[in-house]
Amino acid sequence: MSINSSSEQNKLLYELSQGSELAFTQLYNQYKNIVFSTALKITKSKILAEEAVQDVFLKIWQNHENLAEIASIENYLFIVSRNHIFDMIKKIARETSLISEIEHINTSSNDTDTIIKDDQYNVILNQIVEQLPFQQQKIYKMAKWDGLSHQKIGEDLGISTETVKKHMALALKFVRHKISPYMNMFMSILLFLMLYILLP
Repeated sequence: MSINSSSEQNKLLYELSQGSELAFTQLYNQYKNIVFSTALKITKSKILAEEAVQDVFLKIWQNHENLAEIASIENYLFIVSRNHIFDMIKKIARETSLISEIEHINTSSNDTDTIIKDDQYNVILNQIVEQLPFQQQKIYKMAKWDGLSHQKIGEDLGISTETVKKHMALALKFVRHKISPYMNMFMSILLFLMLYILLP
């Protein structure tokens, strides 16, 4: 159902402010493609655009108690999306600016070091994943390690796809936050991966 009239919008925002998952699902379905297409146009990366959608709607859910005060959900979504995408671009710019610092790396002489760093990264990542709440941990492993879709995970666990998405978004946010202190250690790997993602 489209959110056309002012009364429909106000009703949706009120229900969302009361913690309605149904209202959140309606909002997500109505606007997810708009957020995705905007992020894709700017970042040129489906991966980054998908992350933007998750992060934007996670922020909306985390702030749902205040949404009844919003005059226009379209304007609110635009501002949240714009700010997040700009922050994402700034972060990428900061990280890619470090590329010049690793141009001296001799790839052939660093193969072993790269493998060691990659193994260290996996060990740290696994330790962080083990800190997640049980449901988030289970869903993260099913998605990232087993390669299952959100729909398949929902079917296996007997929960809705939207619930899977919310758990996954929270898990990703936690993992990114916890692993960020280690990023300098693995920066060379991440920069090469980022270059690969951002190339047209």
